[in-house]
Amino acid sequence: MAYSIFIVDDHDIIREGLKTILRRQPDYEVIGEAKDGEEALEKVSSLKPDILLLDITMPKKTGLEIIEQVLKKSPSTKILIISVHKANAYVLKALQSGVKGYLSKENAADDLLQALRKIVSGQVYLDAQASDYLLKKVSKPQEEMAAQSLLTDRETDVLRLVAEGKAAKEIAALLSLSPRTVENYKNNMLRKLGLHRTSDLIKYAIKNKIIDIDEI
Repeated sequence: MAYSIFIVDDHDIIREGLKTILRRQPDYEVIGEAKDGEEALEKVSSLKPDILLLDITMPKKTGLEIIEQVLKKSPSTKILIISVHKANAYVLKALQSGVKGYLSKENAADDLLQALRKIVSGQVYLDAQASDYLLKKVSKPQEEMAAQSLLTDRETDVLRLVAEGKAAKEIAALLSLSPRTVENYKNNMLRKLGLHRTSDLIKYAIKNKIIDIDEI
């Protein structure tokens, strides 16, 4: 019997690419898809797939925001994060939330099936970048880890987009927020982290691997 898979990504081309790979595999069957977190929650709660392929940065609700809710509605579902971003702070947050794997989209075509085989066998899958990030994280000074843990998932989303150079209006549109709310998030982060300017937030994001310098 094939493992049922549900795909969540806001880009049509990514969903189609994943489906193309999976259609060639008799061990897997794609039973549904969604473009955002809210749609995913509604469909996953009724379909209860064996595996959920989940993007992180999406409109309405991010991947990190829905993981806990997905696992409450369908506790047997194994979640594999497939992210366009290089390994960063999201890896640790995702694993702490209960996901079973982390794979960058740039490696998905080559490594997706390997990741799925590992997950269905009860193991955790991390691509090379994610493994390297976590190894470095273990040796990170405790004070830096404590500072980073002050940020909520939504604040981390905003911080990533700020570091990518996006304006408040762009961030608001991507995360389904108002520009004023985005500014409030930025001000809260400055206060929490003891910083003063947007440039300080960008430096903080790079230093703590919330964004890789190559992504800017």
